[in-house]
Formats: sequence, C-alpha cells, structure tokens
Amino acid sequence: MLVVAISKGRPIEPMLRDARAFALCMVSPQDKCVQRLFGTDHEPDDDPFLTLSIKTALTGMPILEQSIVWFDCKLEGHLSPDADCRLYLGQVVAAHICDSKRIASSANDTVKPPTTQRRKAPRSQSAAVTQQYKQ
Repeated sequence: MLVVAISKGRPIEPMLRDARAFALCMVSPQDKCVQRLFGTDHEPDDDPFLTLSIKTALTGMPILEQSIVWFDCKLEGHLSPDADCRLYLGQVVAAHICDSKRIASSANDTVKPPTTQRRKAPRSQSAAVTQQYKQ
C-alpha cells in the first residue's frame, strides 16, 4: 500500500477519484523540464504529458520515460482528516526501479543529511529548549 497526501481543492482530485488509479514517478531533481511542466508555475489548463515521452502502466496511467522510480497504484479509497489535505490509499500493482547507478548519482548530487550548521531554526520546541540548556 502507498499513501499520498494531496491538498484539498486541487484540480487533480476529481480526476484521481474518477480514474480509480494513479502513478507516482520520481525524476531527477536536475530535470528542469519536468519541474517547469508539473511545478506550481504551469498553466492549470495545460496538459504537461503532451510534451513528454511516456509509457502506459498496468492501470493505464502515464509513466514518465525519464523516471528513476515509479509506482502504479489502484485507488483503494481516500480519507479526509481534519486537515488541509486528503489521504489517498493506493494498492501498488506494479513498480520499477531504473539503473541503480543512475539513482545513486542523482541522490549523491542532491540529498544531503541535515546538520546543525545548515539548519536555520530548531525542528521543534523541545529542540530549542534543549539547545538553551546546552548553552
């Protein structure tokens, strides 16, 4: 099972419920084209899949060819907690991990563990209190 949180009121919600399936694709953070097409700056009426190479998953959902990792899921249901998002539950029916060297090089370039030197503020109130006592 896979759980995805989507902000309430997003245009994708009715499409997701009607399709009864969804796919998650992880692409390289350096892929500026995908960021532009699927990011917050794109036009809501534009179909970003028109300009990208895709393949069709088992459920019929589009999978981006440049995906490093992808999951194809059947929608099992959704929950609407007292929050600003809905949780969509998907049963994974297919998944794929591309070349592990490609994933490793992508991860090494962008993912760095948090350190106290890079952290601007404490993660929680208890962390702030703990730091005060250390000083």
